[in-house]
Amino acid sequence: MSVGTGHGGHGRIGDNERVNPSPPRAIFAGLATLDIVQLVERLPHPDEKVAALDFLVAAGGPAANAAVAFAHCGGKALLVTALPAHAMTSLIVADLEAHGVEASVAASYEGAPITASILVTRATGERAVVSPTGNATNANPAPTALPDLEGSGANDLGAVMLDGYFRAIGLPFARAAREHGIPVILDAGSHKHYTDEVVSAVDVAIVSHDFAPPGTEGNPDAVFAYLRGLGVTHAAITQGGGEILFVTPSAAGSVPVGRVAVVDTLGAGDFFHGALTYRIASLGLDEGRFADDLAYAARVAGASLGSFGTRAWLAGSPATGG
Repeated sequence: MSVGTGHGGHGRIGDNERVNPSPPRAIFAGLATLDIVQLVERLPHPDEKVAALDFLVAAGGPAANAAVAFAHCGGKALLVTALPAHAMTSLIVADLEAHGVEASVAASYEGAPITASILVTRATGERAVVSPTGNATNANPAPTALPDLEGSGANDLGAVMLDGYFRAIGLPFARAAREHGIPVILDAGSHKHYTDEVVSAVDVAIVSHDFAPPGTEGNPDAVFAYLRGLGVTHAAITQGGGEILFVTPSAAGSVPVGRVAVVDTLGAGDFFHGALTYRIASLGLDEGRFADDLAYAARVAGASLGSFGTRAWLAGSPATGG
């Protein structure tokens, strides 16, 4: 598989950036799920039924939601994933397409699509999730075909983003992109048995405060040293509503996160990764601007916290995320 070189044109960035009118393009490789989300006053007790105040059925998964945010910001997103031949798969694809994301099913697995049942508590925005994503973590179906990126439109590919799922799909894109100088970004929520292989294939790693490779105990300096040791040049640790820690080849620092009223935290991290990918795909990977890119992504993610579910916030401005 080969990809074109060069960075995408600059779409709607905001913050007085000078932009080119053609939208940036990015590939998102990883998980797509069907999310059934219900808003409740409180979680039910055993053998109790509670009435939902609101509910949503939408595509989910880190790569899928990141692609939605990328499209919302003004980019052209291609999600490459694994999905089964099942009636519910059409719901996932239809939702993604309705939100500007092209979906390419490169591999299949047996049964129904991975489905998440999610309860969001109205008073706090906290979520409780039941999902067989552990099965997806270990699944690595071989792709039957990967999108052909040769030809028209290949040269404006600005970035590739992986979420670590379906590695047989994501890693070929990552390796080809790096060969052509296209930045590769990783969303890593926790360390898994295959994480070293995935980290070794990326330039930018965004990890959560729960990310604790063996021997690091989650200490930020140790985590950054682990990432650098595997070839990552730019890295950040997100801490929920706390400041974002980051390192570049020549600097380290933190980015404050603005305080927002939280209605629902679902998908906020995914949207952060999509917005960051948008900035990098639009403007290139620049260590002097990395902190600003993280701040932009945090503002976009913050906008998603103010409404229930993962789709209502998309009515806001793509230039500011709000």
